[in-house]
Amino acid sequence: MKHIIIFGILLLPLGLQAQPYEHAAGVRAGYTSSINYKGFFLHSMNAIEAGVGYNRHGLNISALFQVHKELFGDDQFLAYFGGGLFGGQWDDEFSIGLAAVGGIEYTLRKTPLNFGLDWRPMMNVYRNFGYDFLDFGLTVRYRFKL
Repeated sequence: MKHIIIFGILLLPLGLQAQPYEHAAGVRAGYTSSINYKGFFLHSMNAIEAGVGYNRHGLNISALFQVHKELFGDDQFLAYFGGGLFGGQWDDEFSIGLAAVGGIEYTLRKTPLNFGLDWRPMMNVYRNFGYDFLDFGLTVRYRFKL
């Protein structure tokens, strides 16, 4: 039993995947322009992205869960997908909705910058039904550690 526990402890790091950065904050320019923050979970390729943005419907706040995968076997290139919630002004009325996200990002190694291109379809489900499926954007973030 003692050998099994030791063997399991030695193999544990093999199942962990390191994220390319811990935290990043920046701006997104597109249909919805925003100020956002992305933080990865410890020893995981999963992240939370939160933002305050503005589009033709008004000001909104969003929180998205994202799953990241390496592209081309290189941790500088990531593809990601996920979804979450947004809330705020939708045509002069407070509303809450669902948003999906899919995109790619590139992280520079020697400079603490990260660039991304994403698509965020969104649908309002509370108070004022509506949808926007053509929300494409370019993101530039500064990477940092806490």
